[in-house]
Amino acid sequence: MTAALSGVHYKGFTVQNLLAYVSERFGEETARAAVESLSPELRTHTDPRTALAVGWVPVETYFGIVEYVVNHHFEGNATGAQTIGYEVTLRDIHSIFKMVLRFTTPSMVLGMARRMWRSYCDQGELVHSEEDGVGVLTLRQFAYQTPVSINELAGGFKAYLECSSAKNPRVEVIAPAADGALRWRIRSG
Repeated sequence: MTAALSGVHYKGFTVQNLLAYVSERFGEETARAAVESLSPELRTHTDPRTALAVGWVPVETYFGIVEYVVNHHFEGNATGAQTIGYEVTLRDIHSIFKMVLRFTTPSMVLGMARRMWRSYCDQGELVHSEEDGVGVLTLRQFAYQTPVSINELAGGFKAYLECSSAKNPRVEVIAPAADGALRWRIRSG
């Protein structure tokens, strides 16, 4: 019997891109073992011959692979997922998009966060705000919350900021909001 799924979905290309990254960075055996570690239900979403890049797949597929890599290459330390999120995001941002991002400010990128989030994920609302002069990203109504997922997202956010004109961006995981929303503090300079 498989565990209940969260109901959160990512676009299929995220899983395909993650597996390509894992294969290149950690080897084909790691990529194969990561897929095999998934339940049969989730494993079906990893085959590019049958899973559509633009189709929705359970987010547990993506983060199950990340968790396997964290456990086997980062000694189980969830903050290792920041490296994965950062490197996968940098790898996947197209060269044209990178060029466009260079002409944006970190505030512009953060302002677009809500719209960009919805093109990758079918649940949650990602918003940017200022608290005490520091940028904060808040992800509301996102049912899949694990230490690995929170850290992987932080790494991805850092990559987007780095591709903008942000100087030395840092993304810090901070305590969830009172309503359980996930939060990250954004600093650069």
